[in-house]
Amino acid sequence: MRKIQAMIYVFLDSIQSIAQQFISWLRIVGVGIVMLLTLLLIALPARASDHQDTTFLATQRTAADLTDLYVFESPTDPSKVVLIMNFDPLITQGENRPFDPSILYQFKIDNNGDAIEDRVIQVKVNDRGPNQTVSVFGPDRPERIGTVSTLLGRRRQGRINEVFAGPGGSTVFVGTRKDPFFFDLEQFFKIIPDRNYLVQPNPNPPFTVLSFRPPGEAQDTLDPFNIHSIVIELPRAQIGTGKIGVWMTTSVSDASRRVGNLKQIERLAVPALNELFMDFKAHDASNQASPTEDAANQSNFIRAFVTAIGRPQGIADAVISVAIPDVIQADLSKSAGSYLGTQLGQNFGGRRPTDDVIDATASVVFGSAVTNITQGAIPALTSDNVNANPANFLPTFPYLGNPR
Repeated sequence: MRKIQAMIYVFLDSIQSIAQQFISWLRIVGVGIVMLLTLLLIALPARASDHQDTTFLATQRTAADLTDLYVFESPTDPSKVVLIMNFDPLITQGENRPFDPSILYQFKIDNNGDAIEDRVIQVKVNDRGPNQTVSVFGPDRPERIGTVSTLLGRRRQGRINEVFAGPGGSTVFVGTRKDPFFFDLEQFFKIIPDRNYLVQPNPNPPFTVLSFRPPGEAQDTLDPFNIHSIVIELPRAQIGTGKIGVWMTTSVSDASRRVGNLKQIERLAVPALNELFMDFKAHDASNQASPTEDAANQSNFIRAFVTAIGRPQGIADAVISVAIPDVIQADLSKSAGSYLGTQLGQNFGGRRPTDDVIDATASVVFGSAVTNITQGAIPALTSDNVNANPANFLPTFPYLGNPR
């Protein structure tokens, strides 16, 4: 759920030329482009599902900044599954942001429930300039597991922003799409200011505001923006036959390690997990860890958060049972699913771009969904009252809407 500022009035179309002038200037002074640009344009959002997860990613390695992971049954071919990795957030309309060839992107798949990758799919952009290509490796068993990776041998190559045939009978798209995530971030940052990196290290106290905005007033803060995406549709049998866990990582070369090894700098799977429960200052350490460490790490933050909002520990137990370790679970033996469906023993599970993961999480944490616990409930926080916009999605590959 990759990791939850003044009301945004999005008139980007009418001020596009001004925005582009600011972008050029900001690159020169070496300050985070999106950070200062958004301040100048009346406080655009700092993060979303996991947008701008740490100050380092927001200002120095935006192309390594993971935002959302999707795992879902193919709507056009029941024998296939779709994996989507979104990254490099807050791309403005008309902005042509290049891909970074220094970063390795990976889907990691656990086939036996031990939170250790059994198969990986690796994606790496080649060269720089207007005619970038991309290489896709796998799916195969990794040569190394954990937070240090090496490139696989088997690969196929295609062009950025074009659909091409990948390895293992897959179809691949790597390019710019409309950001599908939907959330009233402005109000969320009023509720929990710590999650906004722009106010670090001295955020205001949390929960001085105890409600989202009502329907009709809530704002989808990500609506104006594009995102970089990796979309892979492939036969289910290429990654497993039953229950799987999936997470995504970004890695870069590490001078302290043997040549050819790449060090993990970002990790994400379950939406809203780190963003809601984890203190901002702890995100960097979590990003550089493996899912095997989550039970001893994220679980503590979940329990502390539930205590802080005055709710029974049964709420924390429920969240931990479905969200720890931090992997998206899916059951490849099932034909169709819903968010958290695998954990609840119901169906395929996974996550689709249209799933309202914010409401699903908030209704458990602040309401009585799943647990039937009403003690200490805060009904005004159980929904951000923002729904998916059908215009942001496509019925066929690559499933995410055309960029603005």
